[in-house]
Amino acid sequence: MSNIIKILFATLLAVCTFVGCQSSKDENSAKGTAEVNSKGVFVDGKPYWLLTGEIHYFRVQPEYWRDRLEKLRACGLNTVSTYCPWNSHEPTEGNFNFEGRFDMGAFLKLCQEMNIKVMLRPGPYICSEWDFGGLPAWLLTVPNMKIRSNNPVYMEKVSAYYKRILKEAEPYFCNNGGPIVAIQIENGYASWGNEMAYLEALREIVLNTGFKGIIYTADGDSDVRINALGPKGVWRTLMCGWDLEKGIDIMEQTQPNMPQMISEWWVGQGLRLGKPRTVRNIQEMSEELDAILARGAHVACYMFHGGTNYGFMSGGLRNPPALPYTPFVSSYDVDAMVTEAGDITPKYLKFRDIFLKYNPENKKFPIPANSVKKAYGTIKLTQVASLRENISNLAVKKIYSPDIKTMEDLGQYYGFISYKSKLRPQSFPIPVEIRGVRDRAWISIDGEDKAVFTQNDKETSVVVDVPNGGDIDILVENMGRVNFALTMEDNRKGITGGVVLNKQQFQQGWEISSLPLDNLNKLNYKSVAKGDKVKYPAFFKGTFNVDEAHDTFIGFSKGKRGYVWINGELLGRYDHIGPMLTTYLAAPLLKKGENTIEILELEGMSEFSVESLDKRKIIERGKFHGKRSPRKAKK
Repeated sequence: MSNIIKILFATLLAVCTFVGCQSSKDENSAKGTAEVNSKGVFVDGKPYWLLTGEIHYFRVQPEYWRDRLEKLRACGLNTVSTYCPWNSHEPTEGNFNFEGRFDMGAFLKLCQEMNIKVMLRPGPYICSEWDFGGLPAWLLTVPNMKIRSNNPVYMEKVSAYYKRILKEAEPYFCNNGGPIVAIQIENGYASWGNEMAYLEALREIVLNTGFKGIIYTADGDSDVRINALGPKGVWRTLMCGWDLEKGIDIMEQTQPNMPQMISEWWVGQGLRLGKPRTVRNIQEMSEELDAILARGAHVACYMFHGGTNYGFMSGGLRNPPALPYTPFVSSYDVDAMVTEAGDITPKYLKFRDIFLKYNPENKKFPIPANSVKKAYGTIKLTQVASLRENISNLAVKKIYSPDIKTMEDLGQYYGFISYKSKLRPQSFPIPVEIRGVRDRAWISIDGEDKAVFTQNDKETSVVVDVPNGGDIDILVENMGRVNFALTMEDNRKGITGGVVLNKQQFQQGWEISSLPLDNLNKLNYKSVAKGDKVKYPAFFKGTFNVDEAHDTFIGFSKGKRGYVWINGELLGRYDHIGPMLTTYLAAPLLKKGENTIEILELEGMSEFSVESLDKRKIIERGKFHGKRSPRKAKK
């Protein structure tokens, strides 16, 4: 009975703190501020409970931002947290992008209009299953670069980015009447390093903008990482997926006399290629959520709504020897509270009951309806273009080099790269080895396909017989840069170690073509019909008509793996090994009348067609009962 009384008292205290307690500061002098201290979190001098859902503006079509935010608000949440991807905002050094899905200012303005507070997470590193953890690949070409440290070369680039991204955010700072009440510096830094000077430098850049809100860090999910030190004046918050109360216990001992926040509660995480999506037990999660809210803890649900890794932006994992290289998929439908297509889930409804218990004010917001989904049927692919036969049409840059170069050496960061050379006559068959395949390579000799290798293959050589010499052609696909763990600096793409003949000689003299595939307009398509032989990898093209645009899902049951474009927009990768067997196509990307679909099929198609479906298809693994190695609070 005593435990029940304690829980009831804690719940009452938490609710009172949220709705009625007074700050020690005069509210007028605190106007336009957000702070955290031993008495709690305060916005404009008033107690504030950070009930937060994570939505990434860059993973959602702008036309759907309002719908996702309305669903967040209707769920009983009052704050949105969002990353900012440096590599998409500054795709090449000094050239910034704030258009379309990357119009951060428009997203923040919408949050302001809807009275939703914002926790901004500009990195520079964001992890997030995003390519290179959000770091721009051009950093890999800068001499003397050491990422995620107070290295002067790195900090020069970070400072320029921080100043530009925060300039974009500045009109929306709380002290300017905007919704941004907190800014996170770095991300999970204790999983990488422990240099306090680096975090202090990031803190100073934020302070120098005049921001009057909360600056915080986020680390987790073990004792080692939780106990990382934090700079003075920076709130330390926790990332974790289970054992929430034990995490809070540890934080209360390592950061006493302060409110505690789980700034990333992993309600759903990234989808790895070929791995079933894990679905967690909703009841167990709900009980944990209720327990920490009863204690007055702040929380952010990661993800509230996952969205889509459009383009080539899915990252990958590699942590040898235990973990081979595994790319993430283009879908970020991570068993979040709202699906990739914006639909509410049983998890949403269950968590909503709990959040509204502590924030009953949001009961006034109705749950918006899910979007209409439509199946447009079979889409015939009537044209074909061999990738290899169109290299000159696709290449944005071609160089001649005595030695192998990586993508980054050519100023290329995504897509494919082509290497061509001439083998000299050999008196006996010789092995040709590709060292450093990043990440999938097709090898042909005199136009004949010989092998396909990935970076996980222990053997990446093929025996060739060229008594009269021959043309060697190697096509390499970048499948996504590692976004987490200590292997991140080893992230160049293409061929990183050279081509070796007979284990003793480098092949030299290369024609190298950069194929970022950001424009397919010059492809030389030809008609294709059932029974025609096609040389893969190959592009296919078809059209379909739309009377009224609705969300739909593209299925590739007749193909194996590749990429899909709609009206010139790259949606991302598809793969028959799952877990996502369909690609989400948002209605705003369709137009009334004729629409064009193009796919790059890498292996082969049994029929030249794809399907437009009204439901997603996904491979899932049973309910995960998330009781993993429980933490122990230190005494």
